[in-house]
Amino acid sequence: MRYLLEAWNAVVERLRSAKSIELFLDFDGTLAPLRARPEQAHLPAPTRRVLRRLARRPRVRIWVISGRRQADVSGRVAVPGVLCLGLYGWENGGLPSLHDETLRMLAEARSALAKRLDGSAGLWMEDKGAAFALHCRGAEPSACGRAHAAIEGLRGEFGRWLSVTGGDCVWEVMPRELRGKGDAVRLHLRHARSGALPVYIGDDAADEPAFAAASHGITARVGAARQTRAAFRLRNPSEVGRALEKLDLEVP
Repeated sequence: MRYLLEAWNAVVERLRSAKSIELFLDFDGTLAPLRARPEQAHLPAPTRRVLRRLARRPRVRIWVISGRRQADVSGRVAVPGVLCLGLYGWENGGLPSLHDETLRMLAEARSALAKRLDGSAGLWMEDKGAAFALHCRGAEPSACGRAHAAIEGLRGEFGRWLSVTGGDCVWEVMPRELRGKGDAVRLHLRHARSGALPVYIGDDAADEPAFAAASHGITARVGAARQTRAAFRLRNPSEVGRALEKLDLEVP
């Protein structure tokens, strides 16, 4: 996997010659540094400035696709012209509609997980309405091991209705009806302008289906080197900001 900032010459001609650019970005760990609690994350000012410039480019359309609720990520990005999608792309303007059985299974899974964890120190659950997350950032290794075992048990018991995606010190539990970021990217690319070049930057397992959906474009995974469907790598959100600055210079 090549380092994007050092391999910029490998992509620059594609950026310059594209009729339009569909830029898809994750939020936590990509645009914004990861924090101990989701409410502590914020978009760095230099990144917001370059997003503002890019959003004014006629050839560029920007999407932020997050596991957060749409209102939450929209408020944190707060850049006119940037379209924010919540719950991995499924929440795009209205409240998601789920089958009654799915909602019941989601509530039962949340309750079962809470009982299995039994107040383990350092672990906490985040309710997203149509999904929930189990966080273990900062917890002792023994507590993280207990969380992993509980999640695996949940996967076996509720796998017919719910899917589990692991991230950086977090597991996301969501209905299978929430098809994920890859489906969101494919949907929006179907309505993109002819000759559009997709660019997707993300940092964890939830972004892997989106890397595959945008594989004919430019894809980059943020963080330590690891196996991924992305073609390029960036080390951290600061380097994502630098890549966006370079993109801004290439797009008239």
